Amino acid sequence: MSKVTNEKIRAIYSTTAHRYQMLLKIYLALGVNLAKWRRDAFAGLPDMKKPRILDVGTGTGANLPFLIEKYPDYESITGIDYTPAMLTQAARRLKDNGWENIHLHLVDAREMSKVVKGCFDLIVSTYSLSITPDSLRVLDEMKNHACDDGYIMLLDCQKFKGILKIYNPLAIFLSTRLGGNSDTYAVPVSETASRMFNPIHRKLMYSGMFYEDLYQMKKST
Repeated sequence: MSKVTNEKIRAIYSTTAHRYQMLLKIYLALGVNLAKWRRDAFAGLPDMKKPRILDVGTGTGANLPFLIEKYPDYESITGIDYTPAMLTQAARRLKDNGWENIHLHLVDAREMSKVVKGCFDLIVSTYSLSITPDSLRVLDEMKNHACDDGYIMLLDCQKFKGILKIYNPLAIFLSTRLGGNSDTYAVPVSETASRMFNPIHRKLMYSGMFYEDLYQMKKST
């Protein structure tokens, strides 16, 4: 099995915009409605006034319209990603929509502190940690940049459990098309986050293969 590296992911996403759209169509044909789950996840976020927001693995900026709709008075939005081609598309999206106070940074999420400063009222990551090397390190970085009463929302996929685990090979195969493998897919991100933060909300989709988790930072003692 080949090791997943950020360089590999960068290569995939630098040349795979068309392939990515085709995969989304395949997912949808299988009943995996990533767009709807994304929309629902952002609609269910808590109300906040002028939040500072961090989008980890922002990609093409697909989360931005939902964040802006939910928080039209946002103070700032920071998006980070490791793939120049994806951030180029995100920058084009910003320009086309005339959005302001949105800052995009090319950086390894495991080392986001190199460019990300201060704390955020809301940190989100959608469909990215399951293909990210050392995703638990990314969780640590997210914790370091969450305000004391800040929220963390994760929307992603995980292995099937119980009798449905027979479908894991197919799920992992589809994951490899987007840069992951069985190692990144098997990391217990949700379980680890539940110990690091206070769980507020959890929703499972597609018989538990996908999850939507909302957490809040634990109060300092």
